[in-house]
Amino acid sequence: MFLVSQCSLTQQSIDNDKNKFLANKLVALEGMPFSLFQAQIDSFTAGHIAQTLGKFYRTQPFIYETSRANQLLTVLQTNWQIAYISAADNYVVATVSRITSLESFSRPLYIDANSNTTVLPGVVASCLPIDGIRLSTLECFYDSNYILNLASIASTRSTTIWIAKPLNTSTPSIYPASSSIGSIVDSLFVEDWGIKSNYSSYFASCAPYSCSYKYIDHNTILYIIATMLGLYGGLVVILRFIVWYGWRMYRKIMGWMQTAPSSTSARVVPFQPTIHIE
Repeated sequence: MFLVSQCSLTQQSIDNDKNKFLANKLVALEGMPFSLFQAQIDSFTAGHIAQTLGKFYRTQPFIYETSRANQLLTVLQTNWQIAYISAADNYVVATVSRITSLESFSRPLYIDANSNTTVLPGVVASCLPIDGIRLSTLECFYDSNYILNLASIASTRSTTIWIAKPLNTSTPSIYPASSSIGSIVDSLFVEDWGIKSNYSSYFASCAPYSCSYKYIDHNTILYIIATMLGLYGGLVVILRFIVWYGWRMYRKIMGWMQTAPSSTSARVVPFQPTIHIE
């Protein structure tokens, strides 16, 4: 029942925080490239996971410490036992701690039937049942015989017995059989958070009107040599064209100047002086 209740609480906590997370919006002044988009998503999801884990983890110790501070008795009376006082003490009902030493605070749980001791692997008995469960592992839940042994313990204190089915060892899981139940609960029983992002949908929703990019490249020695050879070849072709056709044009102009007829003739006008009489 503890695992069922814890699983239900973790599922409720995850659903509440998931709805708050999905209500957030990613706002940017300009379209982000895929690398920046993925970095933003990773940052948001990491913060969401840490916040969800931290919120649930802070609630659990508060409940545990409240039970310890108020000396609340468990049904099995594994932490405190009732001590009935005599008339000299006004018949006050007192509670006496059942912890006799630090070694008895938590220990492996075993069954002693007909002088045959059977140790239940991974099952720990502690001051509070919840502490024992958190320190225990799921090792014995992979074996039906150990599950029946646990049921026999419960049958002495309860009229309703629920026998669980053995866990399947072939089912893949990130939690090995030696993982404590407390660590699994603190991880909210999550195998994979299943965070997925879709950059194509983001780009389609926030498509920019224009895009620009820069391509930065460094010239290698081979690129420089090839460029110089190409420049040299181009200059050779251009100079050949200029010199050859320039020389031919020069010769044509000189030949035309030598063969052109003279179109002007010189005429001598005698000088005639003029005299002005006033």
